[in-house]
Amino acid sequence: MTLRTVLALPVFAVVCLAQGGLFQGAKVSTVRLAFTREQWRGLEPHGSGNGGVNFGRGEWLQGPPGKRNGLASAMGIEFNTVHASLTFDDREFHDVAVRYKGNGTYLEGMGAGKFSFKVDLHEFVKGQNLAGSTKLNLHSNITDPSWMNEPLSYRLYRDAGVPAPRTGYTRLYLTVAREYEKRYAGLYSVVENVDDRFTARSFANKGGALFKPVSTSLFRYLGEDWAKYNQTYDPKGSPTVEQKQRVIDFTKLVTQASDAEFAARLGQYLDLEEFARYMAVMVFLSDMDGILGPGQNFYLYLDPKTQKFSFVPWDQDHSFGQFPMIGSQQQRNNLSIHKPWVGRKRFFERVFAVDAFKKPYLARLEEFSRTIFEPQRFADQVDEVATVIRPAVEESRLDRFERAVAGTSRSMVPIKPFVKLRSKSIIDQLAGRSQGERIEDGSR
Repeated sequence: MTLRTVLALPVFAVVCLAQGGLFQGAKVSTVRLAFTREQWRGLEPHGSGNGGVNFGRGEWLQGPPGKRNGLASAMGIEFNTVHASLTFDDREFHDVAVRYKGNGTYLEGMGAGKFSFKVDLHEFVKGQNLAGSTKLNLHSNITDPSWMNEPLSYRLYRDAGVPAPRTGYTRLYLTVAREYEKRYAGLYSVVENVDDRFTARSFANKGGALFKPVSTSLFRYLGEDWAKYNQTYDPKGSPTVEQKQRVIDFTKLVTQASDAEFAARLGQYLDLEEFARYMAVMVFLSDMDGILGPGQNFYLYLDPKTQKFSFVPWDQDHSFGQFPMIGSQQQRNNLSIHKPWVGRKRFFERVFAVDAFKKPYLARLEEFSRTIFEPQRFADQVDEVATVIRPAVEESRLDRFERAVAGTSRSMVPIKPFVKLRSKSIIDQLAGRSQGERIEDGSR
């Protein structure tokens, strides 16, 4: 199926064609989580969140060795896993593992009393799954008044030929024994977990190594001892000695190779066409809460046959230029397509100087500007999704939701007006009528 064929289909036809029964775009499912009092209290994280974080210095978003990475973890917050029961529509699971999830979203959720959850069906009952998935990510969308940034961003990546998680929507109800019964927690996104099942479905060659890096200096050489890389690259599973060495060898190339050697050998380590598509979408979305900014919110997949790395997007709640911590709104609207990253990042500086990457990257920006970046296409998607999820939006957030859908929100530029501004900026930059805007130090 060609890109033009996909674009000709209605929004939800594409969703249903591309996704399994768990991730339905045209309906809102119902999830019920039930806890005993002890289980619910056991969810409360360890740590006060008052740990010292050297913002902007070194690897400030990395957690303690062996722990998860991210802002909350770096602040000393550790999540606990508890037993619970789960009902997904009419499917019942009497013993699942549940914990809070997120970093910035968890911290913001503390004020609103609405948290994201990770549910593991397999941890306590081996083989337990739902439509082939063993883990569910229930995202609160606490930072996103439209509830659409992640679903529409991931869909955009997939339309661009980049592997990305599938999504759905659910009404979440919470029960705590002897305290409350089926209390409505609100509308949530169900986001596909990036794991071995995801890579087996998304890549031609399965069985490769999966990493979730967090680094302000991606692919910086740290020596030959993997222990110095493990926290930074956060492998999901147990990579082989050879796979670990492949990471180290790539860092050595990025850090030490001459310009000529780097250009000649880059394609041996990086799937340049996939990376061109990945970067074209990320730059269009002005996603400054990820690899372009603090160096987080993505996965790396090392193909077991080609030995090349591919990128997978993650945590897109601040996409569509909605990360106010980095740059001004004008800078995010007009983000440079030639230097979209913040400050100094040697990996990007070197890759963007290689014609074998830069030419397909600019070609994809040109192609997508005529197709999947078209503003009316996003407007149609927003309106169609809004029709589906509006009845499930919490009443306390309904006014914000309607303003986000209409594109009239004052707190941030919503999807509809943003894509008009961003599309024009990219077209003008491609035509040489504008240089775009660079964000040099991340400050507003």
